[in-house]
Amino acid sequence: MWIDKFVQQHLNLPAWGKRDLAISLLLLYLLLLSPTAHAQTPANTSLSSLTDAAEARLQTDLVQRPETWVSSWLAAAPTVSIAALQSQADQGTDELELALSLPLTSPSGHQLNQQWQSIAQHYQQQLLKLRRWYASGQVRNLVWTIAQHQQQQQLLQQQLQTYQGLMAPLQQQAETTEADTYFRYGLQQAQTQLAMLQLEHQQHQQAAEQQLMELTGTRQIPTNLADTNPTKLDAAAWQQHPQLALLQLHEQQLYLQQQQNLSGNTPWQVTTRFKRIDTAGISENQIGLQLDIPLSLGAQLSQTEQSNYQISQQQWLQDYQQSRQQIIQQYQQAQAQLSLLEAQYQMLQPHQQLRQQAQSALLLLLQRQEINPDIAQQRLQQLFAEQRQVQLLKQQIQQAYAQLQQAAGVPL
Repeated sequence: MWIDKFVQQHLNLPAWGKRDLAISLLLLYLLLLSPTAHAQTPANTSLSSLTDAAEARLQTDLVQRPETWVSSWLAAAPTVSIAALQSQADQGTDELELALSLPLTSPSGHQLNQQWQSIAQHYQQQLLKLRRWYASGQVRNLVWTIAQHQQQQQLLQQQLQTYQGLMAPLQQQAETTEADTYFRYGLQQAQTQLAMLQLEHQQHQQAAEQQLMELTGTRQIPTNLADTNPTKLDAAAWQQHPQLALLQLHEQQLYLQQQQNLSGNTPWQVTTRFKRIDTAGISENQIGLQLDIPLSLGAQLSQTEQSNYQISQQQWLQDYQQSRQQIIQQYQQAQAQLSLLEAQYQMLQPHQQLRQQAQSALLLLLQRQEINPDIAQQRLQQLFAEQRQVQLLKQQIQQAYAQLQQAAGVPL
């Protein structure tokens, strides 16, 4: 390590002294890097505020398209036609005609447009819910990742302090035996392993904090990570998932599109005409109004339009079933993961008091040097690992519950 090289090159110390100093410098380096040493959690930070910030950031990333004007009475664009007729006879008639045609929405078309507007509003609401749900998933994942790495670093720091307490008496001895040197070396190795593990957690935490910064604009996480308004979930909770709700609205859009193509919804045509007639020096102007109302005999639909609707309906059904199956699988996997973590925690938690007693007894034996150093350190490392695992399982259970809410489509 670079710390060892620096100590050996610049300090004239015995071998064991160089090693102790290297370990001390490494621990100081980790302490300075630790975000908990200097971070301050804002009082207003909450899961809801983080999700609001993430949702706003996602909104700015979307392409802003100009709004289009939709007429409530025009079914299509108006047309203007001009016709000029010149007679080839000497006493013939010349005509000039100007016509403006307005395709008006039929009464049944008005009802259809109202349904379109209602579905469009619901569709926009579901899009907002879907974006909120997606932002919630990103926030849930990042905050729990950061919290777990923070807690593991705190536990590792406590365990490092335990090793430092064992090292202190050995460092103060004026004379050391071979057994003391070997014991010191074992403690130093254990410290180094814990310090390197702590460094890995710091790197993972910083990476997650950077992602949170890009998503929400802050690196800090709230103190309370539990969902503020958790939904009571049952076997059919996934049926309210935003993705499925959006697909159901898409089916209604397909149906309205098919209804729009029916002959009964054909636009009415209103045409205003101006005609000028010139005959043998006599001129005449005519103004007229023409109304074309299509006669529909039942709900008529062309074969091509019917085939296109059936193809679209089959594609929608395939997409819906695929999304539904994927959501069910994710929900069931989240349930299974939560049950597994709870079972593992129940297996380890009852022995917590016994582990603490064993750790105290083991430390006492180590201080008295009444136990084989190798065996003692192996047992101590095992106890420390179980302690970290229990605390990690505790947080993973809470994270799994949040992921279950996410799989069911429940946003923050």
